[in-house]
Amino acid sequence: MCCAVEGRTRMKNNSIYRISVIVFMFIKFLLQLYIFNKRHRHWDSDAREKWEDLLRKQAAEYREKAIKLEGLMIKGGQFLSTRADIFPEVFLKELDDLIDRVPPVPARVSRQLLEKEWGRSIWDWLDEMSDQPVASASIGEVYKGRLHNGDEVAIKVQRHNVEKIINTDFKALRIVLWIAGRFTRFGRQADLGALHKELVKTMSDELNFSKELKNGEYFQKRFHGQDGLKIPQYYEDFSTRRVLVMEWIDAERVNNTSFLQKNKIDRKELASRVFKLFMEQLLDDGMFHADPHPGNILVKADGTLVILDFGMVGSLKREDALKLRKIAQGFVLEDYALVVKQLGEMGFLLPHANKYKLQMILRQSVEAYLDQGIGKLDQDLVGEIFQDLQELVQEQPIQLPAEFAFLGRAGSIALGLLTLIDPDIDFIALGKPIVQEWLEETEEEEGSLKLQVLRDSAKPLLAVPRNFNEWLQGPKYARRASRRKEWRNYDHHRYIMFVTLASVTFFISLTFLFTGLLQEAELLMITSAAVSVASLTAACIFLTLHKRWVTGFRQADSDEPND
Repeated sequence: MCCAVEGRTRMKNNSIYRISVIVFMFIKFLLQLYIFNKRHRHWDSDAREKWEDLLRKQAAEYREKAIKLEGLMIKGGQFLSTRADIFPEVFLKELDDLIDRVPPVPARVSRQLLEKEWGRSIWDWLDEMSDQPVASASIGEVYKGRLHNGDEVAIKVQRHNVEKIINTDFKALRIVLWIAGRFTRFGRQADLGALHKELVKTMSDELNFSKELKNGEYFQKRFHGQDGLKIPQYYEDFSTRRVLVMEWIDAERVNNTSFLQKNKIDRKELASRVFKLFMEQLLDDGMFHADPHPGNILVKADGTLVILDFGMVGSLKREDALKLRKIAQGFVLEDYALVVKQLGEMGFLLPHANKYKLQMILRQSVEAYLDQGIGKLDQDLVGEIFQDLQELVQEQPIQLPAEFAFLGRAGSIALGLLTLIDPDIDFIALGKPIVQEWLEETEEEEGSLKLQVLRDSAKPLLAVPRNFNEWLQGPKYARRASRRKEWRNYDHHRYIMFVTLASVTFFISLTFLFTGLLQEAELLMITSAAVSVASLTAACIFLTLHKRWVTGFRQADSDEPND
């Protein structure tokens, strides 16, 4: 038995073996997805059933190989397991236990590393330390301990040989990306080399616990004083590049339904707080948590949110945040030229893109889906959306800049997490107050986009006092009509303000879906499809409700008697 375990360990650490298993598995998955898409150009109940069966088999195979190989395989599986908003239940069940089934490293090995990093016996600083890890993840393991001063701490120790394993996995990933670039459209339209470099840089940062400590301190300052949110304190004197010591906090994962019920924590209210927490990070400039899976987002018995693991973070520059807001302005004011211009400046469009045609496609797509009256996205409509987007991708050279890869990753994981917390979550209802708060902020800096949007949208509102005397002097029905017109203009411009967030989310998510379609790879295509569908739903529901509102007052006008 011992020899068998040692044999598996040697194979797991063998670079040639790891690369061969990972590359051949992904080639197999790519071929399966390619063949399926060729055979099922039109989605029906039979195609959906076969699709779910294919995903279930792929998920089961991925899970078994991830448990054996660990490394990046575990990381990717944990990401996929959060996508309850797109994957069928059979798929999620296959990957659901990946977070809990990461095999632990022998405690003696972890203690040896701990003593090597500290340069002394662990008992020189600790009174107690658990015999086994309380949590085991792809990068590190967490032990519970007690310092000599009585503080209970969580001790995160890097897994044995994990750096070598991760570096080997990146070699395998580079081969997979080369194959995708060589034999798919994605390779001709996207810089896979830059994407690979960005992934390597981010994972290298995650392997350096000293950077995680600095990131954690950044988020402590950013969310200092925010009620209902806890970020653990760090013990810098006991932390090194491969050891991180932090405050111990008793909490459970936010998707632990039995814990939520036991402590009478409202799931909708909890989902609302998680939604706001991540929207604030993803829409503002600065750093954001790029790995918000259930193992990193906890909740205490009193409902306090606990955020852990700041090893994987992304950042959004001020100029990029402003460009995203200009994209929002373009959608609000129906200025698709502005939308396309900003996308080009952000690197989402290749130089030879037909920008005018893309503007027309955007306009026509929104109008077409509005005419269908999307209020509820059923499976048939999902298939139609998928086919329409695929045709658009084939015509337009759209790419995903590497620097935005983790923004999309964080958003998609957060979306899946929210669906796990509250399966009936209403993203539109949650988004309205956030967008309204964003637009009501009073920034004084010159050229503020928020002020510009408000200025452009408020022009009809400024006419109300100017026309007040004329309104009083007119006939009764004229006054009534004028009053309706003024307030309708007000309601109209206030209402479309709420479209801003949904519209931005739609287009950015759409771009990530384009990326997956172009490379015809499950890892990019499937994980990004959920964001595309959900964000498209949000944008279209906002616009559909607005269209119904317009139709309603037009009908009211036709029923109004003439004076």
